[in-house]
Amino acid sequence: MKKLIFWEVNEINFDYVQSYIEQGELPHWKQAIEKFGLNTTLSEQVYEQIEPWIQWPTVRTGMDYSEHQVFRLGDMALSEAPQHWEQLEQAGFSVAAVSPINGANRTQKSPFWLPDPWVDTPVSGGPFAHRITAALRQAVNDNSEEKLTMASIAAVMEGLMTRAKASSWLRYVKGVFGAVKRQHWSKAVVLDRLLSDVFIALWKKHQPDFSVLFLNGGAHVQHHYMCSAAPYKGKASNPEWYVPEGVDPLLEMLQMYDEVLADLLKLSNTRLMIATGMQQVPYEDVAYYWRLRDHAAFLQKIGIDHVRVQPRMTRDFLVEFKTERETNEAERKLLNVVTDDGKPLFEEVDNRGNSLFVTLTWAHDIVKGFAIVSEGQRYEKFDEDVVFVAIKNAHHHTLGYYLDTDRCPGEIEKDMPLKRLHGEIMEHFGVCERCSENAA
Repeated sequence: MKKLIFWEVNEINFDYVQSYIEQGELPHWKQAIEKFGLNTTLSEQVYEQIEPWIQWPTVRTGMDYSEHQVFRLGDMALSEAPQHWEQLEQAGFSVAAVSPINGANRTQKSPFWLPDPWVDTPVSGGPFAHRITAALRQAVNDNSEEKLTMASIAAVMEGLMTRAKASSWLRYVKGVFGAVKRQHWSKAVVLDRLLSDVFIALWKKHQPDFSVLFLNGGAHVQHHYMCSAAPYKGKASNPEWYVPEGVDPLLEMLQMYDEVLADLLKLSNTRLMIATGMQQVPYEDVAYYWRLRDHAAFLQKIGIDHVRVQPRMTRDFLVEFKTERETNEAERKLLNVVTDDGKPLFEEVDNRGNSLFVTLTWAHDIVKGFAIVSEGQRYEKFDEDVVFVAIKNAHHHTLGYYLDTDRCPGEIEKDMPLKRLHGEIMEHFGVCERCSENAA
């Protein structure tokens, strides 16, 4: 039986991939699409439910959102919905993963299982797995600051020296030079290349029956630089200070993914499944993304007592409390944090009883000396409490893409329900027919 590798290449727009192919770029994607075909998937139709932390649990459980009810990043760790990893492990197969967004590690014998940077779930594997996971969490969650601790630098260097492919070094060097030039997307390219190299090295060592590689850098680049991509033909444009004219961050990312694809296709006796979960469409209004510099310090500053705060993706963070009364009081305070002219900063606050999932929704510029008001008290220099992340260029759309090296062009129906990918995985191993029926 072939080993099965599932590459979750999050949110990539394959209409843009096709456009670059027509320009003579991305040769390995061109060959793969011609040989195996490119299929489409569909999932949720409600916009608020078209999120990667919802779609990927759909793939892994074979359940739509209405069934699995996983709504926030981190919720899968609290869910009882069975995932393909533990289902296959219980059937006697070895399983592994690198950075699967909103995945919960419930495996017992996984040779390597490195969580995503945001979810509190166990790490499986040796000491290196723990070190590189800690480094990636720090690198991703401090992305807007672009600072690495010495421990993170040491772990990344260990990964580069012991797991990176020699052919990847040119990409790493280009990425470092890009970061020095303040090309913020270069860090995402380097991190995804490193995750890919770590995955491939660990896979070659352990050769699990089923494994997942999740990469999010391409989604990040599309979200914030799509309007600078050559295939984009809309009316919006990014300012010169943000992306220099003639520079195409998305092409740089996709060229790296083209190299990863070539590496994965070289692995012997494997079936490669590739899915995007969803795609993105251009967002042509001006919207800035900001992130709190120190979440705990800001909450203390405005008088919110809490047990723990956990940064999530970009603008989001989770705050935990001892009692529901404290949670409700904090919700009221956050919803009433406003600018001098009364406009709210935190419009999305999800109350879970003993925790709040909060989004910093302010989407306009924050200039030097920017002031906010909370409970009638004015706080100067809010600009020092936040860091600029990016300008929004795209948002989510339910259409996704799927490529399978065990399929031929035209073999799979158009717009296949996303949850059926779970059944495809189970069918490959000849187990869990009930799961396949539920996913149909």
